[in-house]
Amino acid sequence: MTDIRKAATLVVIRDGANKDIEVLVVRRAKTMRFLPGFVAFPGGAADPSDAEMAKRAFGRPVCAEDDDDPALAVTALRETAEEIGWLLAVRDGEGTKMDTPLAPDEQADLCKGGDALSAWLSARGLAFDLGLLRRIGRFVTPPTQPVRFDTRFFLCVGQHLGEPRLHGAELDAALWTPARDMLTRIQSGELPAVRPTIAVLKALVACPNAEIAMSTLSIGPLPPPAPRA
Repeated sequence: MTDIRKAATLVVIRDGANKDIEVLVVRRAKTMRFLPGFVAFPGGAADPSDAEMAKRAFGRPVCAEDDDDPALAVTALRETAEEIGWLLAVRDGEGTKMDTPLAPDEQADLCKGGDALSAWLSARGLAFDLGLLRRIGRFVTPPTQPVRFDTRFFLCVGQHLGEPRLHGAELDAALWTPARDMLTRIQSGELPAVRPTIAVLKALVACPNAEIAMSTLSIGPLPPPAPRA
């Protein structure tokens, strides 16, 4: 039986110039064993350090349901920092909230794992503010896949971040894009994506702006996939 690992994904959004919601998407490298070449959102498997950082974080994700949601929210934030160089949803000792683009050497250091991110935050007097995230769904990889994850999806607004910076060999692209445009490209067959990714994009397209998405978005269990003809 294939083990199911806990994981988390961060769906970062902002209001676009044409008033459509824009979302940060990544494309998994074609060399990856799991979903090669697929469009996704930043994220990855949980690490023991995430639970320790969650103990020092402020608040809980909006709509948190499970006891481990805070730790998995940290997973989503850590993976985003490692993969694309953005440290989101942090605050200092005075309560000032900020999003922080990382320098290339800082991003590389965080990718070394262990307590690197915890040490980085502590050295600057920062901690995560998990109340800036909203849990929007939980999806488990079907048994047909060789690698399985129990993944929590969290929503977060990102501002003043610039362009993402890839690190490592897991991803080959990352970009801001209108959710509507990305959904169209996936539905046309131009780009592959799994059902949870498509469900998130459809939900974002139905929201008029990022503020409403942050206050209302919730995606329930997906219906079973239709049988192939």
